[in-house]
Amino acid sequence: MSGAVTDTVDRITSRRDPRFEVTLYAYVGVEGAHTLDAYLERGGYDAARRALAMEPGEVVDLVKASGLRGRGGAGFPAGVKWSFMPPPDGRDRYVVCNADESEPGSCKDRYLMEDDPHQLIEGMMIAGHAIQATTGVIYVRGEYHHAYERLRAAMEEARARGILGRGVLGTDVDFDLILHRGAGAYICGEETALMNSFEGLRANPRLKPPFPAQAGVYGRPTTINNVTTLASVVHVVAKGADWFAAMGTDDSKGIHHAQVSGAVARPGVFEVPLGITYREIIHDLAGGPVGPAKAFIPGGTSCPLLPFDDAHLDLPMEYAAMANAGTMMGTGGVIVIPQDQCIVDAMYNVVRFYAHESCGKCTPCREGVATWLPKMYQKLLAGLGTPEDVDLIEDMVKNLRGTAFCPLADAAAWPVQKSLELFRDEYEYLAHHGTPMYPAKDRWSA
Repeated sequence: MSGAVTDTVDRITSRRDPRFEVTLYAYVGVEGAHTLDAYLERGGYDAARRALAMEPGEVVDLVKASGLRGRGGAGFPAGVKWSFMPPPDGRDRYVVCNADESEPGSCKDRYLMEDDPHQLIEGMMIAGHAIQATTGVIYVRGEYHHAYERLRAAMEEARARGILGRGVLGTDVDFDLILHRGAGAYICGEETALMNSFEGLRANPRLKPPFPAQAGVYGRPTTINNVTTLASVVHVVAKGADWFAAMGTDDSKGIHHAQVSGAVARPGVFEVPLGITYREIIHDLAGGPVGPAKAFIPGGTSCPLLPFDDAHLDLPMEYAAMANAGTMMGTGGVIVIPQDQCIVDAMYNVVRFYAHESCGKCTPCREGVATWLPKMYQKLLAGLGTPEDVDLIEDMVKNLRGTAFCPLADAAAWPVQKSLELFRDEYEYLAHHGTPMYPAKDRWSA
């Protein structure tokens, strides 16, 4: 899939923006590209050498100037996040890569780790130097076995060549990595739950403040970034902040990855300049819907869905535009929902995922998301619901928002709220008639 995806990206984006070029995904799908020799042949670790020759603060300023925002979903400026680290005090400090890619609809990180692991390692080295950390942690999603093995092999190659360990790349800088495999829990995508899991504790979110920059891994200053954020840093250092900032929009600079799934002709992962419209992503890159569509989710299942109409398809893929539309850009996981999909059934699929993944720490999430919300959907879909049950679901998700330690409760509530706003008629039809407006069938076989 990956090679074909890259060809498609070249064709579509060169027409839109001649400044754009495939970067992070340039070698995804290329046989043998994951090895150290192949990475060195294409200039691998040159950016790290350049960064190590700079003062740490200069690297932070460079990433700030690029406008790079975190690609894990929240979109917080990466350089600003790095600047929150306190001055070194001689004790350990950590840079952590959140590679626990568990958001339904997201798979961009997987391909980078599998096909170009040294790009991530180089990004970790640069980030480590910028925040003056000598140890990095890559926390990999438990189900990503192939990615884990590729990263493990890449780290061994790097150590054998003096790229990781003491005196990296012939300098006086020490930096090494720990590769940690999770056990398959969505909650570990939340940064403080991830740190607890890494430390061997129960993967519950921590109360903030203190934030990781003040008290992170083992209570020491820690910066946590996503895979594609760290991989992007390599190209920011190699090609300059101006090069990166020239792509995208004033609000959202650089490149991102649209992962398109659902009822489309050509699902896949596409590297795009930010500011591209969802019409271009869905119709031009993903081949368009296989039949009439009624909605799409712009950034993974935790994001409120949008109507499949001209006004929303023409919105740009950027943080501000999505916020103004009442949703989020998230991880860029675009999911197209066909017209004949029962929206209640679709939202139940979302709800039961978050119910299963709730850690149970917070009462609203434990009782609301993990217990009563899925039960209400089960009642409706069994044909036993009433119009009052629809009102109860609406009231329940309204009261879930902002009540838990972490955003998981919000992630379950947002899409449900939006589905009620846009497609309440389907809920009420089911409650009145005991059968869905669109009966279940094999909708994804086209």
